[in-house]
Amino acid sequence: MLKISEMAKLADTTRRTLIFYDEQGVFHPKERNEKGYRYYDYDQLYDLLFILGMKNLGLPLEKIKELQSKPNGKIIDELINVQENIDKKIDELSKIQTVVNKKISAGSELMAKLYEPMVARRPRTIFWCSRKEASCTDEDIARLFGEFYKQLDKLALMDGNQSGFLTDLPEIASEKYPDAAFRVVKASSTNISRKVMPKIEKPSGDYAVVKVENSTKGVLYGLDKLKKFCDDKHLLVTTDMWQLNDSSTLTNRGASDNMWLEYLIEK
Repeated sequence: MLKISEMAKLADTTRRTLIFYDEQGVFHPKERNEKGYRYYDYDQLYDLLFILGMKNLGLPLEKIKELQSKPNGKIIDELINVQENIDKKIDELSKIQTVVNKKISAGSELMAKLYEPMVARRPRTIFWCSRKEASCTDEDIARLFGEFYKQLDKLALMDGNQSGFLTDLPEIASEKYPDAAFRVVKASSTNISRKVMPKIEKPSGDYAVVKVENSTKGVLYGLDKLKKFCDDKHLLVTTDMWQLNDSSTLTNRGASDNMWLEYLIEK
C-alpha cells in the first residue's frame, strides 16, 4: 500500500490535490485507517493519471465524475469529443506558432547581411519531411522536391510557411556538401492533403547561422565562413544543417533567392 505522499509523488501531483479529490468524490483511497490516514494501491495510479490528464485539458471535476459513472461505450464517445476539442486547440496553437515564428524570422532578416555569420535564437518547429536523398545534385533536388509536394499538396507551396532542406553535413564540411544526403522539409501546419507523412523536429535553441545566396557557390562560401566563425568562437554544433528559405517565393533548386544555413549549437 502507498501513503498519500507516495501516491502523490508517483503521479507527479500534490498531497493536497489527493485530499481534495477524495473530498469531492472523484478519487478515493483504497482504505483509511482508524486515524484517518489514506492508503492507495499501485493499480489506482492509472485512474489517477486519467483524472489528472482530463483536468489538465480543462474538464471540470463534475464532468470527470460523470465520465467515471458511465459505461465504457459512453466514455469512449465522450473521449472522442474531448479528442476533437484537443485537435482544434492544437490547430489554433499551431497557427499562432506559425505567426510567431514568422515574426522571429523577420527580425533576424532585418539584422542579417549576406555571408556574415552570427548566433541567433530559433524556436522549436515541427516539419513535414521527405525521404532522404543521397546527394545534392540539381536533378536529385528537383526529383525529391516534386515527389514531396505531390504528397503534401501543391497549394502548400504558396502558404508562406517555412520550408527548405535538412542536410546531413557534419563539421560544416563544405567539400562534402555536393554529396551530402538531404531531405525536403516544410513547416507542419500545412498538410492539406491529410496524407500520413513523416515529421521531424527542429529543436529550439541557439543556432550558428549565415545567410547565403541560393547557388552551390554561395552555399559553399557560406559554409566556409560559418565554419571559421564557429572555430574562432569555439562553438560546437550538431551534424544536421537546416537550409531554410528566407521567403516563400521559390526560384531555383526548390529554394528562394537567399537561404539560411543553420546549425544548432551544442550546450
